[in-house]
Amino acid sequence: MALSLKNKLFPSLNNPQLLNGWIGWTFIIALIIALPLIVIFYNINSDAGDTWQHIVKNLIPGYVWNTIILMLGVAFLTFIMGVSTAWLVSVYDFPGRRFFSWALILPIALPAYISGFTWAGILDYTSPIYVFLRNNFGVDTGQFLFFNILSMKGGILILSLALYPYVYLITRAYFIRQSSVLLEVAASLGKKSGSIFWGVALPLARPAIVAGISLALMEVLNEYGLVRYFGIDTFTTGIFTAWFAFANSAATLKLSAFLMVFVLILILAEKFQRRKMRFDTVGNSYNPLKIRRLKPLHASVALVVCIIPFALGFLIPVSMLLYWAYQTAAMVVNYRFWELLGNSFLLAAISSVLVVVLATIIAFSVRSFPGITVKFLTQTATLGYALPGAVVAIGILIPFIWLENQINIALSNEIRIAFTGTWFALIYAYIVRFMAVGYNSIESGFEKISVSLDEASRSLGVSNLKTLIKINIPLLKSSLLGAALLVFIDVLKELPLTLILRPFNFDTLAIRAFEFASDERVAEAAPASLIIVFAGLIPVILLNKLMGRENKF
Repeated sequence: MALSLKNKLFPSLNNPQLLNGWIGWTFIIALIIALPLIVIFYNINSDAGDTWQHIVKNLIPGYVWNTIILMLGVAFLTFIMGVSTAWLVSVYDFPGRRFFSWALILPIALPAYISGFTWAGILDYTSPIYVFLRNNFGVDTGQFLFFNILSMKGGILILSLALYPYVYLITRAYFIRQSSVLLEVAASLGKKSGSIFWGVALPLARPAIVAGISLALMEVLNEYGLVRYFGIDTFTTGIFTAWFAFANSAATLKLSAFLMVFVLILILAEKFQRRKMRFDTVGNSYNPLKIRRLKPLHASVALVVCIIPFALGFLIPVSMLLYWAYQTAAMVVNYRFWELLGNSFLLAAISSVLVVVLATIIAFSVRSFPGITVKFLTQTATLGYALPGAVVAIGILIPFIWLENQINIALSNEIRIAFTGTWFALIYAYIVRFMAVGYNSIESGFEKISVSLDEASRSLGVSNLKTLIKINIPLLKSSLLGAALLVFIDVLKELPLTLILRPFNFDTLAIRAFEFASDERVAEAAPASLIIVFAGLIPVILLNKLMGRENKF
């Protein structure tokens, strides 16, 4: 028994063919990426002095309450919007169904903080819509049209409109794969459409729904731009306050640690709720769902249900951004703007290349040397994506400051060495944060390549490195490109991590858009925002093509 466990944990110690550096490199990569997490956990019991006592007594109750309310509200609305639209486009035929099957994904390309300040501008007293209604129809409802968007209710609504595609995508993929047999049996027993949905389809789709909502909630915990602009104090804004306002690194680390524990609990809870559960219906009795045409009245209702999240989450805010960009482009798009564009694209390009290289090494190690150890290292290396960007940034900043001090002391301060406030720290943070994005895409590409090709190559005496370069990489071109593209887009729109770690007097498109909006110059934020949005549309378009090929019906 002990020997069997040893073989699983350390396969390279028992098979001479596996005596190489691949597992070692995977260990080094995982350790480097896990460093910020280790630092935060290590300091969870550190003494933060009176500042921490002030935070615990006066601020943390508000952080906890606001964060929970925000999560509950977003979970409810993303469930309603995501599941209802996924069910309609998967099961029923109505006017516009094919259009909405992909258009409902588009809000995911619009970051919540951009959607937030856009809607604040749309509903503001001085917005073109309000001016038109006031001048032509005498509408006067106070400072904001309809209601004050800069509130908890507004934050929940905007975050839900930006994040419901997570629930929609995963739930729709499940509904499409769901066998029609169970639904037909329920119908033969006299169940109506509503009863079939609530009693059969919805319980079976529970894992997909929970997975989608969990992803949305992790994004809520990561969000800084929107909650800061809307004046909602959460754990993420608390980390910024502890670092920039109180200048207390110990208090910042403790807040980051508590937020990280909260995220890990959320991940474990999601995994626990579906343990030992099987909800698949694909087998010998599998029959694809038959699309049913709705009657005119029901079709109209379905159309409205799909129009609302698409229009509010994408069509209206993007149209407003285009209008503002047309007004301000001549003033904003100057040499400084092109410098911001260059900074953003260069950072994203370097980060995406490094992530793809490192993720390929890890994925090849998992493929070639499967075992508990390698799988554990892989999970460690990809954990950063589940953590808020502010937490990752603090976990990098603290050890870098310590390292700077130690090196400068050793050099007697004759030569100053800096790691913080440099591109190195920023790119390192992006690698930690987005390794999972690159790895998942590359791993899925490896799964489509037969392992027998690798085995045949090794049997001919070809090394693992040459096997990877000569055989796997040419077959992985689309996966590598897709991984690089996804990382590129994520880096381009990342805000909290960049705000904390950016070099002095260094801005990106995301930072400039946020700063313009914070200074009440929302219209001037439009050009930078549109570039981020249009870049985010690229993976959405690719995803739609992929879904179109796999789910034709």
